[in-house]
Amino acid sequence: MKVTLPLSAIALALSMSFTATAQTTGAPDTENTNITGALQELLVPEKAPKTDDKKSTPEADPAEAAEKESDEADPAKEDEKKEKTFADIVEDMTHIPGYVDIYQDPKTGAAKLVIDKDMLNTPVLYFAQTVNGVTDVRHFRGAYRSEKILEFRQHFDRLDVVAPNNSYVFDKNNALSKAADANTSEAILVSTKIEFDNEGKIVVDLGSVVLNENIHRIAPMPSRDPKRDKDRFKLGKLSKDKTRYNDFANFPENTHVVVDYVYENMTPRNGGTGGNADARFTTISLQHAFVKLPENNFKPRQDDARVGYFGTYKEDQTTPSTTPYVDFITRWHLEKKDPDAAVSDPVEPIVWWIENTTPVEWRDTIKEGVLAWNSAFEKAGISNALEVRVQPDDADWSADDVRYNVLRWTSSPRAPFGGYGPSLANPENGQIIGADIMLEFVFMSNRWLYEGMFTQGSMLALEHEQYSAVAEESGHNALRCSKGFDINAGIALGNLLGNDMIGGGSTPADIYDLDKNEIARQGLLHLILHEVGHTLGLNHNMKASTTRSVTDVHDASVTQGAITASVMDYAPINLAPVGEKQGDYYDYAPGTYDDWAINYGYSIGLADPVKEAERLEAILSQSTLNAHIFGNDADDMRAPGVHIDPHVMIGDMSADAVTYAEQYIERMHDIATKLRDKVLQPGESHQDLLVAANIVAGSMSTQTGVMSRYIGGVHVNRAVVGQAGYDKPYTPVAEAKQKQAMAALAKHLFAADAIDDIEPLLAYLQRQRRGFYGYGKNEDPKPHDLLLNMQKRVFDHVLHPAVQKRITDSTKYGNTYPLHAVMEDLTQAIFADDMRGDVNTYRQNLQVEYVERLIAISGLEKTSRHDNIAEATALYTLKQLDESLNLRRGNTATKIHRSFLKDRIARAFHKSKS
Repeated sequence: MKVTLPLSAIALALSMSFTATAQTTGAPDTENTNITGALQELLVPEKAPKTDDKKSTPEADPAEAAEKESDEADPAKEDEKKEKTFADIVEDMTHIPGYVDIYQDPKTGAAKLVIDKDMLNTPVLYFAQTVNGVTDVRHFRGAYRSEKILEFRQHFDRLDVVAPNNSYVFDKNNALSKAADANTSEAILVSTKIEFDNEGKIVVDLGSVVLNENIHRIAPMPSRDPKRDKDRFKLGKLSKDKTRYNDFANFPENTHVVVDYVYENMTPRNGGTGGNADARFTTISLQHAFVKLPENNFKPRQDDARVGYFGTYKEDQTTPSTTPYVDFITRWHLEKKDPDAAVSDPVEPIVWWIENTTPVEWRDTIKEGVLAWNSAFEKAGISNALEVRVQPDDADWSADDVRYNVLRWTSSPRAPFGGYGPSLANPENGQIIGADIMLEFVFMSNRWLYEGMFTQGSMLALEHEQYSAVAEESGHNALRCSKGFDINAGIALGNLLGNDMIGGGSTPADIYDLDKNEIARQGLLHLILHEVGHTLGLNHNMKASTTRSVTDVHDASVTQGAITASVMDYAPINLAPVGEKQGDYYDYAPGTYDDWAINYGYSIGLADPVKEAERLEAILSQSTLNAHIFGNDADDMRAPGVHIDPHVMIGDMSADAVTYAEQYIERMHDIATKLRDKVLQPGESHQDLLVAANIVAGSMSTQTGVMSRYIGGVHVNRAVVGQAGYDKPYTPVAEAKQKQAMAALAKHLFAADAIDDIEPLLAYLQRQRRGFYGYGKNEDPKPHDLLLNMQKRVFDHVLHPAVQKRITDSTKYGNTYPLHAVMEDLTQAIFADDMRGDVNTYRQNLQVEYVERLIAISGLEKTSRHDNIAEATALYTLKQLDESLNLRRGNTATKIHRSFLKDRIARAFHKSKS
């Protein structure tokens, strides 16, 4: 009987036969015979007669038998059955030994990470640093991106890279410590398949750890401002094919892996500022460093609100205190060679290297700036705490090496800072392990970054807003310090005018010759001191500039290189008033606060904990001295409406900052009258004049901002109860000082002639043309925008909801300048001088802006963000203005302007009724 089988059944049987053959190399023939027999059973009738067993068994294929004998004799086939050793896994790979061993395939570039099992569940310090990048995405050479504790943990056949949650501490003797992990989450950053687990080693693919953004995010976080985020330069997507290892550097206590992350954005809306060869493709080189935590007798030192150090911050979950903070300052581990000596050299000094990229002409001055800190350490009992060496041109190490502290110079297309001084610290106890200082050539050059900023009407530069996103993104304790830009403006002005214009008497052309350029010399010394201060753990002290009198700041015999109490302040270039002798331009020596802060942070502690606590408190109790006042970025008032103490401010100087600001503005007016004749040179473009005019305008704007902070201000005292010199924490600014600030604003900002000295320059403020770089932009100077935006900045603060409310609130604890009086004086400053005459176009702009602000505060058209008292006061002021505006006085332009104001007020009231 003939049987017809489906083709699928035959195929299945054949497949089983082939599979079995492949899987039984060198095995007995029985398996193949059984499978083949199964196939035969499908091919014979179900009830076929029985046949001889011998005849039913197929004869062996001679070729197949020969193949089996060959397989059995093949050593490679035999090895496959053996368990692989570590040597087998890394055979023919290049070994890069160090803290964490790396093996790389010399043909494909693929790499393996080898973890010794004794490293599992052990804290490792992870550190991400940009080796190179583009500033459009907040990556620049030397940028400290992230530092955190990681642990390698094994979970069956996978290796996890985990970031523990170390924000909280528990007293081990408290039963609550048994629930220490409640309602907290660790972060499993990476989980990768283990390729080898034997001989005390775990091997994984290194690429699964670092060739992605799991362990550290490369692309910037979205901005808080959706509009700004929409149009900014975008990296695009990470290319897995193009992202690759750039370099490996391994040492006994730290392992470096540099990766080139390549991003693709085929339809960029923003081409960037010139750092990219092609905006579609961007490479960010990032170094991943795995660092062994130090093992020494370092003792953490408690942070305190009265002194300004960066720190590590934790909370004690088992204390009943209302301040359950376990905060330690960041500082280097310094020990005396001779513990019994009052002053001794350290066992290991802090060694700084001047990178070989540094212009040779500046190296001695840079060294002087670093070593200037030794005077503060010597007062704390440690001599020669800092040393400076120069990196040889043939050095076999890179500045990216965590083992070296390096002062580095670059000249970026669009510099993100003038100087930047971050440090790498152990997050558990605050011990600083390494540091770098990045310095940009733009700081010393005439290439001023705000070349079209002020005269084109934009005021972003005033508060350094374009750089705040960098600090916001990184979250790093050492801020992307914009101090260098402030100094650059002063140096550029001195270079353009000639130092003789402002008291120096040197030739400005050669910026490298610091012997002939005193402004540049002092400016460079100040920048080095400032950034080294950051790497010692110090944060900004924006209050230090208010310690000396308004006359003493200009007396070099008094200041002796320390105009303020701290080099960590953001003071302006210190220009003497018109007709007075020039003193020091910048701080170029540590101030009294610096000495005191270093004493707290670095003086050697006592073994007895009780006596040590008493010793430190004795130092901190001196915080009420005028020479030790402190206030940092957390309290500063550079942004309108934020914070309350006008002494904690950038750009201010002296104990009488309002008077100093007035004198400074008068000095800017004097300079403006001489700019054209001094700066314009035959055969040259007008670019230098444009830069100089912008610096003058920007300086004036900074000083009017300083004045505005005194209106509604409240001085803050952070002394603890019972401390010598203790006073109440909050004291409103005296009425006389607030009124002085209001009168100064009326004279120097709101007056009809506020920028009269700049007007003769307007027809000459032409930017240097470069091909089609100015396409789509109107190049004409915009003096009305220039002045109005200065005025808006002051309105942003004085009319801010928080400030208006504080003016009222503070009357309950000492303020004698109530809101109605403030608004009456402000209105007089804006309207009184020309109420009976002509109103020029600057004042027309000002008055319209003020009326619009009053309408917004009053809530006539939209819900007001202000408190009830502010709303009512604004409404009253509008009614008073409506009644006082006389349409019969003034020229035609004035009548048109006043008619518009009255109509605008009427429309606002009408809308509120409808």
